[in-house]
Amino acid sequence: MSDQWNDAFGVDAPPDCPPGGDRWARAVRLGALGRAAAARALIADLLADPATGAGVTALALATRASLTRQAGGHGYARADDGAALRVAVSAGAEESRWAAVARVDALVGLAADGLGIGDFAGSARLLERAAAESAGTVSTAARGNWVLDGRPALRLAWVRTELALYTGRSDAADLAARALELSAGAPSVRHRLKTALIAAAADAASGRVEAAAQTARNVAGDCAAAGLAPLEWAARSMLASFAADRNEQSRAAAAIQEKLIGLGMGFAPLAGSAHAARYA
Repeated sequence: MSDQWNDAFGVDAPPDCPPGGDRWARAVRLGALGRAAAARALIADLLADPATGAGVTALALATRASLTRQAGGHGYARADDGAALRVAVSAGAEESRWAAVARVDALVGLAADGLGIGDFAGSARLLERAAAESAGTVSTAARGNWVLDGRPALRLAWVRTELALYTGRSDAADLAARALELSAGAPSVRHRLKTALIAAAADAASGRVEAAAQTARNVAGDCAAAGLAPLEWAARSMLASFAADRNEQSRAAAAIQEKLIGLGMGFAPLAGSAHAARYA
């Protein structure tokens, strides 16, 4: 079912796709479209399936954490990100490649969770650990594979930039530029657009408000065309904070939010549910 992978990541299914991998890719795509309830239901089925391996289980948990984080539940997202890390660390040697990717995803997710609760020092430590894990395992085991190599590296660059923005560091623009470099050849439109939006935030923080607004406006339009409602909501919410037409953008963001609520994105903390006991 390579169409699931193309829809989610812009690539065909990896040749060594493990059991459950196609369903994980579909859940990622559903989440990108804002269909949070459908994504959560699919992830729950995936976690309950005894045929699902540890690597995919961990990736599914990290994906569910991202859905919680998108709705503002950073503190609650730590439950699933932590479980993802535990599962990935305990995976057997036969799943080392996919589990290595899941470890990076979980660590980056935990770092992003920390930003939302103000644990900036903890986020920095987690990002250092994710970078070491990525350099030591992922890039050598999956070099040239977007899902297993390029994507985790880009996610790491995102959260590094966000940490710099949260803490007012002067290198935020440089980190955003690095993320843009990593995203330039990405096959996933969604990942390129999210990178551009993070770069817009760095521009705004540096005083380049007009450039930031233009980038965010372009991202919002491209997301609307692609059906990427959560990312469009984020772009229009950004515009509502500083754009000349902030009132119009605020209304547009509110309308998208109502749509997303109807699709199961509650914009309230959502605790992760029980995890696969066999990996406890």
